[in-house]
Amino acid sequence: MKKIHWNKLIILFILSGSCLLTFSTQAQNTKRPSMYSLHLPDYDDKPVHYGFFIAGNVSTLTRRYSSGFVNGNDTIAAINPKWSPSYGLGFIVAYGLDPQFDICLVPAFSYYERRVEYTSTAGNVKELILESGFVELSMLARYKSIRRGNIRMYMVGGIKPAIEVGSNVKSRGSNTLRTQNFDLNIEYGFGADLFYEFFKFTPEIRFSHGITNLLVKDKNIYSRGLSRLGAHSVTLYLYF
Repeated sequence: MKKIHWNKLIILFILSGSCLLTFSTQAQNTKRPSMYSLHLPDYDDKPVHYGFFIAGNVSTLTRRYSSGFVNGNDTIAAINPKWSPSYGLGFIVAYGLDPQFDICLVPAFSYYERRVEYTSTAGNVKELILESGFVELSMLARYKSIRRGNIRMYMVGGIKPAIEVGSNVKSRGSNTLRTQNFDLNIEYGFGADLFYEFFKFTPEIRFSHGITNLLVKDKNIYSRGLSRLGAHSVTLYLYF
């Protein structure tokens, strides 16, 4: 039931972001071009723009089993990472190379709660909760469409290095699942610039895939069945 619940939550999360983009776009286009004014017409004349954001995401860990686990030489029958909600906040600095192409630096602090469910061969189930805080720096390229009235769509992609600055691992002792304190992610997504009379609002959905093996290979029941752990998240950003 929990798996079904989180799958529904993830779908709802993505659909909510998509509906937000659609609703905002339709709201901006309810009037004919001749009947409304162009908001912030000189916005792109400045090469550098600053802003801040709040973000909500759902995240999980991808896993690869060890050879010993695959061969059945373990007391654990299954290891299943779960999706969990998390949040973040930060700033953005965007430098416009031309009207349709930006380079963006996005420093952020993000909190992640990752859950991993272990099922023993006897049928017992135990869930580990890994709570971590990360300082992140997304380095992104953004390709924008031509501005049409007060709306402009864009695609974005890049990399995100992240350093862990706090976790609950030490409080659980050494007999637990431990992860590395550095990660590198590939990111891609899409969004929309919505120009209002006094400010620009930008909702964005971004997918993130970790390319670093986060697993610390301890010789305990939580680690020996694994050969690799990777991070994966889907995030809704709200830029102001």
